[in-house]
Amino acid sequence: MSFFRQSSWMIFCNTLAGVLMFGVHFIAFDMLPKDGEYGLFAALLGVLTLMMSATPGIQTVFTHETASATSDSERHRMTYHAYGIIKLTFVIWLIFVSVVAFFHKPIFSFYKMDQALPLIITLLAGLLLLWLPVFMGVLQGAQRFSWLGWSLLANGAGRLVFVFLLSILLGASAQSVMLGVLAGVLIALLMVYSAARPHLVKHKSITCKWGRWLRGILPLALAPIVFQMMMSADTIFFRALMSKTESSYYAMAGTLGRGLFMLLGPLAGVMFPKLVKSHREGQSSSILISTMAGTLLLGGVVFCFFLSLSWGWPYLIDYMRGMKGSGLLNGFAQRVISNEVGLSMVLDLLPWFSAAMLFLSCSNVLLSNLLALKRYRTLFVPFMVVLAYLGSLILIPSDGKELVQLIFLFNIILLLVLIMLVWRTETWQIRVALSNDQVNPNE
Repeated sequence: MSFFRQSSWMIFCNTLAGVLMFGVHFIAFDMLPKDGEYGLFAALLGVLTLMMSATPGIQTVFTHETASATSDSERHRMTYHAYGIIKLTFVIWLIFVSVVAFFHKPIFSFYKMDQALPLIITLLAGLLLLWLPVFMGVLQGAQRFSWLGWSLLANGAGRLVFVFLLSILLGASAQSVMLGVLAGVLIALLMVYSAARPHLVKHKSITCKWGRWLRGILPLALAPIVFQMMMSADTIFFRALMSKTESSYYAMAGTLGRGLFMLLGPLAGVMFPKLVKSHREGQSSSILISTMAGTLLLGGVVFCFFLSLSWGWPYLIDYMRGMKGSGLLNGFAQRVISNEVGLSMVLDLLPWFSAAMLFLSCSNVLLSNLLALKRYRTLFVPFMVVLAYLGSLILIPSDGKELVQLIFLFNIILLLVLIMLVWRTETWQIRVALSNDQVNPNE
């Protein structure tokens, strides 16, 4: 398949999976009358997202290693690394769970949580999400985008179906919704494992110098944390900055805004293994320019839609107040009017969120380009931006509006920094074969 077809397929799958996952929020909206229950669900998703901070890095590592493996010995070594990382992440997860158990009282207080079971379910889902990117990275590196797309759909559809059934059986609560999330992740994991198995060929004589390998892949593993932090670090703080009711509406705006990053992510995901292959073979490529253009075009359309919705909200709500009679449309209008204050807050925050996520999506494309071309020394500056952002989150915002404006500001800064780095390193286009000294650390 061509880059256009592969990108279109992945965008379609990612978008539909996102719609299915967002459908979970429509079911979860029934929790809004329950004091803070929807906000707790969003906060637990934030905890899950932070547990996943390492997962984009893991996927990037195995995408790169699979795409660059050209011999049987390299493929055997990649398999050895894959199963080794699964064992290592399990040990790290056990340590994390032990820390959470030890500090459970302040954690419960911080998140205004009364029961342990929702958090336990979230931690179990986190373990599966640490394993999922190993096999997704193998599929992405092998450019098996068809299976990759189907696994995304399985995750979204499985999550929605199980949340719907569990909400009927157990009632709409953070606990039942997180159980549905766990089920969706498990289905996706089983699917990608079965698809990746043909590429995971064990060999008894393969050995690995783990220290050398880990040092070699460290930049690939750490770089995606930049985006995890810039996209979701606010989920740690928002619940403590506002009331339970306000936190639910802030979470709704954040979910919609972050959906734009999820929509545009597949463009960089398809670009990355192709750039790695071009890097390895020394082929000329201008795919970065095409990917950036597609990101700006598609993301700009979505941002304009959210902006027009925000500007047109006062007129829309006035029109709904004037509606009379009965029927499905009028019933929907009355439901919107009854939540007017909260929805006004959502639409006030949404343009800031969506603009920030558009900038972050462009940054993702640029950083993926630098990683594919092994310009690892350039990563220091983006990490400094992230550290400054995290410090600002602790010290500056006092409400939801200031929080989202801070997200907007630092995503602009990150994008400008990456534009400068790509321009200075002249990596906007691969023109000639790269030097032979840039090789796999195990070769």
